[in-house]
Order: sequence, then structure tokens, then C-alpha cells
Amino acid sequence: MRAQINHARRHATFNVSELRRQGYRQIGRGAFSRAFVHPDAPDVVIKVGKRYSQRIGLVDGFPHFAQRILDHEIASKFYPKIYGLQWSADKQHFWCIMKRYTKTRARKDAYNINATISTIGGRSHYSSGKTTGRFKRALYPFVDSRFVPDIHIGNVLHDDKGTPIIVDPICIRRGYDNAVYA
Repeated sequence: MRAQINHARRHATFNVSELRRQGYRQIGRGAFSRAFVHPDAPDVVIKVGKRYSQRIGLVDGFPHFAQRILDHEIASKFYPKIYGLQWSADKQHFWCIMKRYTKTRARKDAYNINATISTIGGRSHYSSGKTTGRFKRALYPFVDSRFVPDIHIGNVLHDDKGTPIIVDPICIRRGYDNAVYA
């Protein structure tokens, strides 16, 4: 695993075209970022993203989440393994090296996690999920008026043991980003 992490660190860049030129292929995409994997490092992804999305009017909360994991401020078996995070000089783009997780067709975990964060945040929820104590401790750090929950099927992946991994739990409301990323 260490060799794969080092491979990703040597090739990480903010330039998506450069990653493709180096043999990386895109395996995922969201409102803020894209995930890439290389055949020589199949268990590690490089996530390349931008801080703000004009289309949705929110700031990406993933770098904040990843940095808190790296700084050992938060920890849970439901969080991803993060190996590195780098901001561009203008703090508008980032790359992150993290363990690769798998998508699943099962929606139950994502629905239950969404229901749980909605309940502990005092909001109603309309998914078919049920609030469960299993995820409460992992979600409490994200119950904050500055954050918008971003729990959906694309942000809840699974590890090789079937444990749900919350890879991107929040977005940040515009105007609070400078305080969060100070």
C-alpha cells in the first residue's frame, strides 16, 4: 500500500489532463471534484477538486473534512483513509490522496445515514431511511449551521468488509467558507 500511496504522491496534480496523460483514468465525479485511479496503484485514488461550485452556490466541505481527519481531530471507522491533501496557491483547487472504496447498489446505508444526520440536526427527512445510533458519533461533528449535509448514494461507499464509508459528508454555506478554511 505504501508504494501505491507514494506513486500517487509523485503524480498528483491539479491538472486533470496531466493525470490522464500519466495513465490515470477517471472513476468518479461530483459537483466539486473528480476521482482518478492508476493501474499501478489500484487501491488509491487521487481526488482533484475546486473549492466553490457556481452551479450549486456552495463551497466544498471535503477538504475541511479530510484535513480534520489528517490532523486527528475526528476519527471513525465510517470515515475514509486520507493520505495527503494539497491546496493550490490561491486556495481555489485541491488534490487529495485517499484509499479507494467501492460503490454499491444498496441504498439502505446512505438513506439511514441521511436520516440520522437530519434527525440529530433537527431537520425533517424524506428518504426511506431510519435513524440509527450506529452512525450518530460519526455524524455529530457535522451538525453545524455553517454546513449543509451532502449524504447521498454517491457519497457513501463501502470498504472491502462491507462497512459504509462516508467519503464526503458536507458542503459549506457560502459566506462561512473563510472562517472554516482560515
